[in-house]
Amino acid sequence: EHGVYNAQNWNNDPAQLQSERAEVERFCKYNAELDQSAVTDKTVPPKVKLSSVSPAGGRHPAVLMCSAYDFYPPQIQVSWMRDGRVVKSDVTSTEEMPNGD
Repeated sequence: EHGVYNAQNWNNDPAQLQSERAEVERFCKYNAELDQSAVTDKTVPPKVKLSSVSPAGGRHPAVLMCSAYDFYPPQIQVSWMRDGRVVKSDVTSTEEMPNGD
């Protein structure tokens, strides 16, 4: 009840609303922009692991597996290259793992 009373008083007081809006402009938006740039302007290159694995019941005796870990931002594109060209056939990819890698 006390919270409802306070909310009604604040919401019906134009001076209070104007003061709160000024604080949003003065403090919140300014600091949000600083915090946002501190996070989004940073990048961490992926750690890449290339290994040869033998698939169970597969048609190939061994396949190459590439894994990327610990990178930021989370968007990444992994491509197999042969002689400087992207290989599109006989390539399988998986979805993002639950831990974000």
